[in-house]
Amino acid sequence: MVKTTIGAGRAWHFSHMIGRSSAEHNESKFGRTGGFCTPMDLAIAPDNIIFVLSRGFGHVSSAHGVDIGCRIGKTTMDEDHIGDFARGAFTWANSIALSSEGKLYCSDEFENKIYVFDTDKVMPYPEFDPSGESTAEWGVKGAAPGQFNGPAGLDFDMDNRLYIVDSLNSRIQIFSKEGGFIGCWGQHGEDEGQFNKPWGITIDSHGYVYVADWGNNRVQKFTADGEFLIQIGVSDDSNVALDHPSGVAVDSQGDIYVVDWGNRRVQIYESDGEMIASLYGDAIEFNKAGLYNLERDPESIKNLRQNEDITPYTSKFGRPIGIAIDEQDRIIITDIRGRLQIYSKDKEYAEPS
Repeated sequence: MVKTTIGAGRAWHFSHMIGRSSAEHNESKFGRTGGFCTPMDLAIAPDNIIFVLSRGFGHVSSAHGVDIGCRIGKTTMDEDHIGDFARGAFTWANSIALSSEGKLYCSDEFENKIYVFDTDKVMPYPEFDPSGESTAEWGVKGAAPGQFNGPAGLDFDMDNRLYIVDSLNSRIQIFSKEGGFIGCWGQHGEDEGQFNKPWGITIDSHGYVYVADWGNNRVQKFTADGEFLIQIGVSDDSNVALDHPSGVAVDSQGDIYVVDWGNRRVQIYESDGEMIASLYGDAIEFNKAGLYNLERDPESIKNLRQNEDITPYTSKFGRPIGIAIDEQDRIIITDIRGRLQIYSKDKEYAEPS
């Protein structure tokens, strides 16, 4: 049964899920399968390829000498897992973005660096070379222009300029693809154009910049030069209020998708900021290898122990973080349960009579 969410003459149909909670890449009777370990962000490339950034287990494997869950996965929309690279290359990876030349950029909020990778090679599991896979890296901790304190979300504009959320400096910085500083805007606070630990960022087809203002429970929309335009989402005690949004994306119709991290959902808004629908996760299925996806937290343990049928719980987002939308308006959302949940959009939906 297809799960459908309806709002404002549109519908979002749950399509399928990809991945499982795993650091492995296997070739078996299921085909090429792989998983994700605390997936943080994703980037969509041509030919249905998806790059997924996994933060990892948070500890070094005694058998391998590296956190083998920390890596970038290369898979397809049909869950053909091509392989992984950058295994063990980061300390506290946050976000990724793909340049027009096909280079993948990754932010590390602890090291205060940006790493650049070629995407045509993968590293066989569980091999790794943390010092030899990146083709470039730059960044230093500080508050001066061009320096970082907790770099988070990344996105390229149409001129291939890289916008970086400099989270703990409460600003957006702009660089060339080679790392040359171009400019910055923003400051700490809760007024229009100010930030409190901002996280995700996206730039739409018109060049407008959207920033998930995590600490202020809102998304802000700007011109390319940082002029404030509108606020999206409310921060109050209502059931539609945002709770620490982590990511944002915009589809071809201008609808805005906000990853409502604290409320474990994705809120959908029209271009003027009017809310129209919510996604909560609909993956009532096994993954390709026949495994459920669960995170090891008290809420999961409680549901496993107290409910005979856990599918109504496992279908929901464990903790959504990253989001991306492809050219077909398919919405792909990272879920801390080690998977991606994918939706298709029906732009002229008519309810069955």
